[in-house]
Amino acid sequence: MKIVICSGVGVAMVAVLVVGCGMRPADDLRSVADDYVAAWAAFFPSLALSAGKVDAATAFETFDQPTVDAWLEVNHRCRQRLEGLPDPIGLDDRVDRTLLLQQIAGEIHRWSDRQAHRTDPRTYSTVANHALTPILVRRNLAPADRLDAVLRRLEGLRRLADEAKANLRSGRPAATAAAVRDLRATAGFLEDGLASALELEPGAPAADRIESAAVPAAAALDDLAAWLEAELEIAAEDAWGRELLARELVLAYGDETTPEVLEGRALAEIETVRGLMEDLARSAWVGDAAAGAPEAFDELVRPLLADMEAENAGGQAAFLQEFLTLIDRSEDFLRQRDLVDLPAQRTLYTALSPSHFAGAAVGGVYPAGPFDPEAETLFYLPTVPDTAPDAVRAGFYRSFNHSFNTMIITHEIYPGHYLQLKAAASHPSRIRPLFAGDGFTEGWASFCEQMALDAGWDDDRLLTRMAHLRKRLENAVRAYVSVQVHCRGWGREALHDFAVETGLLPPQFAENLWHRAVLTPIQLPSYFIGFRAFDRTWRTQRDLLGDDFDAKVFNNAVLASGGVPLEMLDEVLSAP
Repeated sequence: MKIVICSGVGVAMVAVLVVGCGMRPADDLRSVADDYVAAWAAFFPSLALSAGKVDAATAFETFDQPTVDAWLEVNHRCRQRLEGLPDPIGLDDRVDRTLLLQQIAGEIHRWSDRQAHRTDPRTYSTVANHALTPILVRRNLAPADRLDAVLRRLEGLRRLADEAKANLRSGRPAATAAAVRDLRATAGFLEDGLASALELEPGAPAADRIESAAVPAAAALDDLAAWLEAELEIAAEDAWGRELLARELVLAYGDETTPEVLEGRALAEIETVRGLMEDLARSAWVGDAAAGAPEAFDELVRPLLADMEAENAGGQAAFLQEFLTLIDRSEDFLRQRDLVDLPAQRTLYTALSPSHFAGAAVGGVYPAGPFDPEAETLFYLPTVPDTAPDAVRAGFYRSFNHSFNTMIITHEIYPGHYLQLKAAASHPSRIRPLFAGDGFTEGWASFCEQMALDAGWDDDRLLTRMAHLRKRLENAVRAYVSVQVHCRGWGREALHDFAVETGLLPPQFAENLWHRAVLTPIQLPSYFIGFRAFDRTWRTQRDLLGDDFDAKVFNNAVLASGGVPLEMLDEVLSAP
């Protein structure tokens, strides 16, 4: 397959034309996968850059109709090629074929059925918000190449803003508001923080070049934000409705996951976990004092949650240091308990979320990716400025308290996201680290919380275990409310009441849940759906093997898989 990039005045990419994309005389799964990944990287250069493809640094997204049409053609032709191949015999090929077909179906739905470039402003704001992050943080570009890449991407941001105004026809209320917020946050960073982030001396020629390019790019993003507020047609509501939610759930998690099935399973999980929390809280009452234990759930559990929230860092410096210490502790724990094979070298960059990330509580793990697997994984901690109002800071640190942080490190780093994504980046198949999906990655990380505590992490301290159960309850609540908002007419107040009263969410998380429910209703259930799959497979393997079950063998098999469809998890992890 040949990818031809046509450019003109003021346009970085007019079209992506795929030549020779039809069936080949000696076609096979590997050639289809290689062709697809190459076209994907050309259409999504920022995602490719984040995945380690250094030569994508000077390219930038374009979502005009000819380019979108060409990308759709890539997907249709690659699907035809896959369907024209003999059914794969080997398990590895069947995994890759399934993942690739799922990825293709999702892209066709996104760009053809939903027309994201015309109906979702976040198509543009998300690209803008993360356009420079890998260049600013990773050190895999020479200084001159780094400067050139930033200048090219600043030019790309100006063009992207113009494209958005030309392409967009409508937007949902919450998505539009989120796009406006992110665009203005990015614009502010370009004006005030970019030269500093690049460590350029004020007044130096390079700093002047950056400022000359950053100011008009920031103005273009600000202008787009104003246009979205004043000109874009806004839909009446944020709810998707059952038909769209059902379609998206099937694409992400398979035919079995209907809104009704998800709703029922999530509600059952909510009841189960509340029971586990009550049992754990009651276990704290020992001896004669047990007779005085409250009977009501809230009187029994909520005081423990209050104790948990009271233990917190209270400031940015202490918060960062706490996580740095927890990373060391969790790595040592895995090594001492021999729970999984660890890489020889840690390649992890940990910091508070950078200023151009919008919102007070934005954080996450950004893996190196398969194009440069030994590059640093970026671990950005959610944060709130030390200068924020006392009530805002207090609410944030109550939510991100010591017990929660001690528990969540097993989700985010060891043995969760960092370890799994680092292993996946080196897998022979690039399909797996790029397209395995949230169900696998979030499911594994959520399962790691439970698995590590069961193995003795933090001595399975009561408040640390309670933090996990509260998170597990939150995961089920996320899945449940995603259905209620989009199929049952729930508004912000109904969601908030359920999240606080039934879901026991801490203040910061309850405040953010509405936005996540309306903006990412398919990603939101991934924690619950994926945890359920991993927990079921673990129990199945343990029951089947009995005394021969080895946690290290199981965990190594997960990491070695690189990421697989959840419906194939049992088969992959039981393979010899």
